Amino acid sequence: MKNEEKQRIAIAAPSVFGFVTLPKAVAIIRSKTALNVRSISGSYDQIGEHILAGRADLGISRLPLDPGLFEWTPLGSARNVCIFHPDHRFSKQACIEAQDLAGETIVDIDPQFAAHQMNFNALRFAGVEPDILVEFDCNGHEAGYVSAGLGISITNEIIAREYAAFHLGIRPVEPSALYHYVAIWQKGRTFSNALNVSLEAIIAAFSQMPSARGGSSLEG
Repeated sequence: MKNEEKQRIAIAAPSVFGFVTLPKAVAIIRSKTALNVRSISGSYDQIGEHILAGRADLGISRLPLDPGLFEWTPLGSARNVCIFHPDHRFSKQACIEAQDLAGETIVDIDPQFAAHQMNFNALRFAGVEPDILVEFDCNGHEAGYVSAGLGISITNEIIAREYAAFHLGIRPVEPSALYHYVAIWQKGRTFSNALNVSLEAIIAAFSQMPSARGGSSLEG
């Protein structure tokens, strides 16, 4: 395929996957083809919109999805984790529970984008209002604030793997939601050789990523 006429493949994914996973996928694509890759970012809803509008050929998203509109293949599943500065007291704990968040400054994603709100709701049920310092609207923004020691954040294992360069501490969180990540495309889409290679590259990039769960840090 290196000798085929130059083509472009467009991959839509939350911008956080541009730290580690997408560069791995593009490296695999480049080793096998002469494709030019366009990366399009957005929320999970926007990823679907990019696919349906024809702006993207493939996407990285998470379930649930409408099977009448999309087809997909599994990439991985993840549970919630807490990320924190490596000097934080959480580094001495095996697991973070809702009551541990009392008194902590929190960097949190806007509730409409999160599935981990049960942790904060449990805190509120106990009569403690979470101290949220920064609220952001896109996965990836929290890493800088947490790295600067401004607070802790709750994300999931697959997102946390993208933060290896920040050398953050990480611990599992309970209670936890479960997330299923998938590579998606428009239902009925005919696959070219280029599209097959690109899909295989995304799957391979996910499989090459080390687990973020249970380690003392996110060092890669």
